[in-house]
Amino acid sequence: MPSMELKDRLQNLTRKVDTLRRKYVTLLNERKEMTRKIESQSLEIAKLEKELNQLRIDNEFLRVAHSVPSNPEAVANYKKQVAKMVRDIDRCIKQLNA
Repeated sequence: MPSMELKDRLQNLTRKVDTLRRKYVTLLNERKEMTRKIESQSLEIAKLEKELNQLRIDNEFLRVAHSVPSNPEAVANYKKQVAKMVRDIDRCIKQLNA
């Protein structure tokens, strides 16, 4: 009888190990899928941040453009300001790429 009890215990243990293996494989697959989703969403976030920054720049440009008076001196002054903003943006882009 002890032999039967041992066989039953062994079978029970084998079933539990199989169940744990299946759960492990399932969790491993879920982890891979979640990692893929995180990477995809990170790329989307980066894309949206870039778009947001471009929209902010466009907004600033439009705000400046709509406030330009017809006075030639003021126009020249605004051109200098826009040129300075472009240089600042170029400098920031260089720093980001470095």
